[in-house]
Amino acid sequence: MVESEINKRYCQSCGMPLRFDVEEYLGTNSDGSRSDEFCYYCLKEGKYIVDISMWEMIDIWIKYTDKYNEYADTDYSPEELRNILNKRLPTLNRWRQKVETSYLHHKMIQNIIVYINCHLTEILDTDTLSSMSGLSKYHFRRVFLAATGENIGSYIQRLRIEHVAHLLISTDYTLKQIIEQTSYQTKSSIAKAFKKHFGISTSQYREKHKPNSKNPATDIEPEIKVISPMKIFCIEVGEAYKNKIKYQLLWNKLRHYARQYEADQRYDKFISLSMDDPSITPTDKCRFYLGITIRDDSKVKTMPGIMQIPGGRYAIFRHKGSYSSLYKAYRMIYEEWFPKSKYHPQSTSSFEVYMNRPSTTETSELLTDIYIPVIRK
Repeated sequence: MVESEINKRYCQSCGMPLRFDVEEYLGTNSDGSRSDEFCYYCLKEGKYIVDISMWEMIDIWIKYTDKYNEYADTDYSPEELRNILNKRLPTLNRWRQKVETSYLHHKMIQNIIVYINCHLTEILDTDTLSSMSGLSKYHFRRVFLAATGENIGSYIQRLRIEHVAHLLISTDYTLKQIIEQTSYQTKSSIAKAFKKHFGISTSQYREKHKPNSKNPATDIEPEIKVISPMKIFCIEVGEAYKNKIKYQLLWNKLRHYARQYEADQRYDKFISLSMDDPSITPTDKCRFYLGITIRDDSKVKTMPGIMQIPGGRYAIFRHKGSYSSLYKAYRMIYEEWFPKSKYHPQSTSSFEVYMNRPSTTETSELLTDIYIPVIRK
């Protein structure tokens, strides 16, 4: 039997068809009466039985697809049920406002982060940033802390001192030249802030990260190209990279979005975006995203959200082989190519474009293009 023929009303929490023919299957309100919006799995005495996210709710039903089919008199496969619930749950009362608010906050915070990155050397006060966000100062601080795990002041200060570290190890600028490119006023202020953050002096830090001059000459030669800004919809990885299963689930979710929004595989590419240098930024604070390039974001109404990769001059390196050996390519780029080239890395950001798919390509034939923004020395 088709689900819509049973009942067009669904539990406003888990998305299961409501069974008004069996009273015991309905949840209960605070006064003990039967709910006409929630099932007995979700609501008891007017309160949600479990406090979980929408995505966790979907994952539960996928695990118990047989139970869902038995209850709803359907015959969905787990993949079919996931596609249905991915579309249905964001429209339900429990999640609709959360999804819309979460999307708006996510987009707003990403816009603020991009703005901060582009204006690190300028005055960045909370009044200006909260005004840009459209939130009160108090609400902005709370939302920013929830999204990043840091308060706004500490976040900006960390990015500024990490930018100094980036200049120390990627250029031969003197401390005076670095001061001219940062918001610090004197050698004393920059030295004090740097040692407080990293525990060593600027000169010790530069010596510690000095490239190995004994490295053999490399014949890698990237394509230097000016690219236009690119829009992607993406998922923040967070701590998921530490768990193989969770990381794979993120990729699966991204593939679902690609299908849902009819991404054209002839043109759209899967990418990963890193906004920090893990040799400088603590791993738990590194901003790392998985995404897919898009040309039209008008269809995208919910998470994961839209980001824009800045246009400009990039050095593009082609890597062939296993993804697990990419770190060797990065070491060769930063330790061998940059010191001998005419360019400095412009920032700690970089992204990778996956030119073919591991599901249909031999590991030895996988192609990855590494994009690093550069400026002339």
